[in-house]
Formats: sequence, structure tokens, C-alpha cells
Amino acid sequence: MILAMWSGGKDSGMALYEAKKKYRIDRLVSMVKDGQTRGHRLKEDVLKRQSEAVGIELVFGRYSNNFEEVLKSVFIENDAKKVIFGDIYLEHHRNWITRVCNELGIEPIFPLWGRNTRELAEEIAKKFEAVIIAVRKGYDEILGKRFSSEVIEYLIANKADPCGENGEFHTILIDGPIFRRRLEVRFGGIFEDEKYRYLEVL
Repeated sequence: MILAMWSGGKDSGMALYEAKKKYRIDRLVSMVKDGQTRGHRLKEDVLKRQSEAVGIELVFGRYSNNFEEVLKSVFIENDAKKVIFGDIYLEHHRNWITRVCNELGIEPIFPLWGRNTRELAEEIAKKFEAVIIAVRKGYDEILGKRFSSEVIEYLIANKADPCGENGEFHTILIDGPIFRRRLEVRFGGIFEDEKYRYLEVL
């Protein structure tokens, strides 16, 4: 089986788009805690509808404080031989992924690794319809906006990585070349925690 990690956002979508040029992806994998993803705060039902719009089966890894253990069990249960990841340049995270995969005899694949993040962001903005649903406080004015060239310019001007690789923001993919049909969602209210503001996705 070839699996692809799936956050519901632009980087996992772009990694899937690139990987599909070479591989047939069997399943998507979303890691969730308390029924939602950690960074994007996307609920399981939204992720499920998204995977149906993409046309690839989604499996969940539901964890509490045992992320690595649950991730490994999902890989084992789905007989993973290769797994697609959307990492771009964070070396420590890639090293952790590589260790986890090596321990299971799995080949990790990083289709976006080493890309210039401005060029990559511009390509994503052209290819995909993505909406910003989480921002680190200080980037509040782009919350709820479509990921676009204008947003990318704002991010660069405000000393943020244009792909948000350092956690500056997160998106949800609505449509693009990996989708069979456009994802229909509604946006609710804004909520926050200590560091981030989020737009509820329904």
C-alpha cells in the first residue's frame, strides 16, 4: 500500500498532487486528537467529506498522548510500503519521520522537499482553491481569506514563510487538480487558543 499523510491543507494536497504523477495512492491518513486535527482544527466529518471529494479512502489515527505509537499502528494495519509527506524544509521533522519509517521498513517520500517556498506557494495558489482557517496571532487579517498572490505578498512583508512552514497559518483545500468535485463547506465563528485564531469549518 502507498499512503499519503493528509492534514486537509495545501501542503498535503500539493504533495499528493506531485506523488500521483508517479504513484497510485491507496489511502490518505489523518491524525486526529479529540475528533480533530491538531494544527488545522478540522473535524473528522469535514476530512471525510474532503477525502470523498478527492476520491481516495481516508483512515484516521486517533491518538491522545501516544502519537508515534498510533502512527506506526496505522502504517502497519494498512500494510504501508511507501508514505507521502508534505514537509518542505524542517530537517528535524524529516529526521523523525525517516526514523519512524525506517523502524517499520517503510520508504518515506517527500515530493516538496527543498522547494523554494515562495515559488511553491505561488504554484499552490494557482492550482488550488484554499482558504486560511488558522493563523498565529499577529497574522489575523488573513484569516478566512483565499490563499492567493496577495496573501503571499502580505506574508513575505510580515516576515512569515509563504508556505507557513513554521506554523504561521494553516489552510483547508476546497478544490484543485486532485479533486473529483469541489468540497462544499460552510464557515462558522472564530475561536482561539493561547497562540492561534481559528475559523470554524462546518
